[in-house]
Amino acid sequence: MRPTAALALVAVLPLLLAARDPVDDVVRCGTGAAMADPMADVVAVDGQGAELGTAAVWRITFAHRIQVPDPDGAALRIDVLVRDPLIASVTRGDEHGMNRIVRWDDTGADATERVMWVYERSSTSFNPPAIEGRTVTLTVPGRILLGEAQNGTESVERARWSVLVRDGDACDRVGDVPVYRLQQVAESPSPTVSHLIPSRSPSAAGSDSGSHAGWAITVILLVAVTLTPFILLRRRVS
Repeated sequence: MRPTAALALVAVLPLLLAARDPVDDVVRCGTGAAMADPMADVVAVDGQGAELGTAAVWRITFAHRIQVPDPDGAALRIDVLVRDPLIASVTRGDEHGMNRIVRWDDTGADATERVMWVYERSSTSFNPPAIEGRTVTLTVPGRILLGEAQNGTESVERARWSVLVRDGDACDRVGDVPVYRLQQVAESPSPTVSHLIPSRSPSAAGSDSGSHAGWAITVILLVAVTLTPFILLRRRVS
């Protein structure tokens, strides 16, 4: 591999892999003063394009188990900041370079995700996330995240993202601006009966039936040849 190609791969690789985040890097929102808040401490985010690229999935892993609902003060808030390059970027407070927000507030297990179109100043609600131990999984169809294409779906491949988690005055950020890409997952089709049981052509089936008929005729002839002398001898004696 040429040195220039190797350097390019090293530069792009972090944008293709799951984003890692240091432990205990939670800061006070807006000031940068370090503070410890285990609920807001993100350690990894895995962003993928699922369902053949028509849905975006973010698996956000925390340093500690997530309690639902958040028992202390203001609810934990997860914001996935998304940039659709086909639309103008928006600045809102300290957030730059985004135009979509996937938001979830830890107010209960049935609390739904909220998809906000910042540029268009509109929003819609979607399903609740999947919560398991330390991981919260957010799933959004491309047609809700980016808008519906002519065929009724929309690929999420062009989306770029970053994550901001807040818990009261505590913040943990994964990426300063939306630059991470969604990993495209190779999804193989589900196995069917035709995949599991080898099919036989009509000619093969015909040859099998022909072979069975041949064996039957052979057995009948052998029986006849074997019994004929005994039948003739019995007739002579009688």
